[in-house]
Order: sequence, then structure tokens, then C-alpha cells
Amino acid sequence: MHYFDTRPDPLSVAFVKKFPCESHFGLWSVFGPLIISQRLFGFTTKLGRLPEPGEETLVSTPARRLLWFDRIMEESVDEVEQIVISGVGFDLIALRFTEGREVRVFELDQAGTLNVKIETLRRAGLKHDWVTYIPVDYSTESWVDKLLEAGFDRTKKTLFLWESVSLFLEIDVVKETLKRMAELCADGSKIAQDFYSSAFASGGISRTVKRTSRMMEKMGEPWRFGIDMSDDPKTAVEAFLKECGLQITGFNQFGERRDVEPFYCIVQAEKT
Repeated sequence: MHYFDTRPDPLSVAFVKKFPCESHFGLWSVFGPLIISQRLFGFTTKLGRLPEPGEETLVSTPARRLLWFDRIMEESVDEVEQIVISGVGFDLIALRFTEGREVRVFELDQAGTLNVKIETLRRAGLKHDWVTYIPVDYSTESWVDKLLEAGFDRTKKTLFLWESVSLFLEIDVVKETLKRMAELCADGSKIAQDFYSSAFASGGISRTVKRTSRMMEKMGEPWRFGIDMSDDPKTAVEAFLKECGLQITGFNQFGERRDVEPFYCIVQAEKT
């Protein structure tokens, strides 16, 4: 997205160049001709274009998803006192939007992931000292206890970001996590979360998705959870969040203006 001018992001470029399993030469070898054609001659491919909201496809969803969470972060960063990103992976959204801001940032993930991330940030010369990194083994440790031990203040207005994690969890874990987030929320806090449909999670939405689902399972990361969006997606998501003690304040359904089965949405919620 950086090189196709759809989301300038020099931080990620600097990070990826030092990332241990990435070849920047390889990236340019594959995408270079397309990038040069667009920059010199205006020739664009699907990789260089973004659909209008509501016109998203399965292929364009990751890019639009990224921009939606950027927007949520940008709109919220000056309104909250804390930001918690759970299952953050190698996402640099916190560095992009919170440097120099009066906000406390907590990032949680497995120790191995965070160790690689912090070392890559160091090698890339990217400042990150205002972020509190919290390693947690979700199978044996309480992420809530670890968060509180790291200095999280339950009385402060907080933004919780939980992006593209629930797809890989059992339904009971998703519910429990959202309930705990709701319990930690002070007045004015909000949770930004995305959901895939049960049809997507099962791989039944297309042959391409089915192949990807099988590949993820072989890699040890099977898709487990989705919400039945076949009838009324917003009502279905609203009902699920209500069980978790949350109320929808924002709902964005991808591909809503296309003649496709609902497959993905991003929601914002607050505790009831």
C-alpha cells in the first residue's frame, strides 16, 4: 500500500527492511514492474486501487480493514487516556498515531512475537519507548492480570483494539475476552473489533477461501469462530455483543453494496 500510494507508511517500510523473514529485494522483484508502471504511466492494477466503502471484495478487504482501523485510531487517540492492542503481532499502528501524544499504550502478544518485534524496531532505529509491551501466554496466563500489573488504570477512558484475532479462537474464548474488556472499561471507553461470518470461517463462501482455510489449518492456525450473518448481519452481531455486556456504537459491513453473502464487518462498542 505504501508503494502504490494508497497508504503512505515509512515506518512499516523501515521495519520490514530489518524483519528477519522478509526480503525487500524479493518484494520489488515481484511488485516492482507494477509499481513503476503506476508511477510512470498511471497504469493501475487491483493492488493499486481501493474500492469505495461497501464495494469491498475478499481480495480488497485487508487493505480497507487497515484503513478503517487507522480511522478509528486517528479519531480516538486524543479522546482517550489509554490504548490497549491485544494480539498486536507486528502491527505498527500505535507508533503511527501515538508518538508525542498524551496517551498510555499497551501491546499484548506472545513473548516470541513481541521479542522479534522489539528487536526489529531496534535494528530499524524506530522509536518505541512510550509503548508498554506485555508478553502473555494466553493458554496459561491471565492477560487481564498481566495488563493490570503493567500499569493499566481501570478508571481511565480506554480504546481497546482487537483486530483479526477472534477468527482464530473458540467462541467461548471470544465471549470471555470481550466480557473482560467490558469489565475493564471506564465510562467513555470503547472497543473496536472485527468479525468474520460463519460461512467465511468454515471456508464455504468460495473455493479460494476454502483453500486458504485448509492452508491455515495445516500451518496450525485454523479458523474457528464466525457469526452467522446470512440473515441480518448487524442484528446478529448486536445480539452477540449484548451477551458480552457491550452495545454497538458503530457498524461497517464490507461488501454491503455488492450482491455477495455478508462475510466481514468492523464494529465499535461500549459497555452496557
